[in-house]
Amino acid sequence: MKAAVLERWKSIAVRQVGDPEPAVGEALVRVGLTGVCGSDYHIFNGDIPIAKTPVIPGHEFMGTIAGLPDGGTETLAVGQRVAVHPLVSCGTCVACRRGVPHVCANLVVIGVNRDGAFAEYVSVPAERLIPLPDDLPDEVAALAEPFAVGYHACRRAVLSPGERVLVIGGGPIGLFAAMVARRLGAADVAVSEPLTARRDFAESHGVNAFDPLASSCLADLAARSGGEGYDVIVETSGVDAGIAMAVEAAAPRARIVSLGFPSERFARYNVTFGIMKELSFVGSRVYPREEFCETIDLLSEAVEAGDIAFDRLVADVRGLDDLERSILGVAQGEERGKILIRPA
Repeated sequence: MKAAVLERWKSIAVRQVGDPEPAVGEALVRVGLTGVCGSDYHIFNGDIPIAKTPVIPGHEFMGTIAGLPDGGTETLAVGQRVAVHPLVSCGTCVACRRGVPHVCANLVVIGVNRDGAFAEYVSVPAERLIPLPDDLPDEVAALAEPFAVGYHACRRAVLSPGERVLVIGGGPIGLFAAMVARRLGAADVAVSEPLTARRDFAESHGVNAFDPLASSCLADLAARSGGEGYDVIVETSGVDAGIAMAVEAAAPRARIVSLGFPSERFARYNVTFGIMKELSFVGSRVYPREEFCETIDLLSEAVEAGDIAFDRLVADVRGLDDLERSILGVAQGEERGKILIRPA
């Protein structure tokens, strides 16, 4: 089969490799579409501690079941369209025993530390397969994973209808989190993003966007919230300025959900605001399986309602030979929408 292999850090080769051989309990999936994620750049660059080489990257994907374990399953069939929950937990660590296997100490992520979906076929544990509704287009199904990241962040915030939400960072994850917040009933959603193209793209989807580099940004955000501040802040940038803005723009007893990794692994902010406002700081990492499934339901509802312009969220569908330039373009903020790769 044809696959894109990260042979060493910063070096991807698209070439013929052997077809995957599913282990016991695994299914074979013919990959339909795989999303290019900002984290793919960090994998490419060698910045993610659990990543390894050589590996076939690709963790945001949907496809068709090409083979099932001996005996099959009650809910899955060859030829069925599926999304793939790409997290494989050990089942024995303290996180797994406490019922939060998505923060497993020994987490294996398909496309990070085992072969993923920038290939024609991939083998995955059959229990990771999520059947897709017939009315959910392939291009939307391929967005389930990044939307699930935003959905989990909103759930970690315990977002209630009628609350105000500020998302810091207007890349795909930030934009998807904003869209999820709106679907969950947020009264107002704003995005802070320094890149003009990303602000314009967010505005074109009905999300109010602000430039954090403008001297009036905090005053504009305060005016937008009627001087009350934001109940929920989803911080996706991972930079000190983003955390600093979060605590300043927060309403009393707001919840700040952090899912952007700082480049130095540390971030600085004015802790006095955190104390005086009694702010809650919450970490958010990927998503549990049930929330991945709930995200697929949310996407189906959004397709039916027509309130998310999915056709404009996907900027382009490309082949494997365009993968490296796509990863670099996403990292540099050159891509306004989501890039999908069709391996076959």
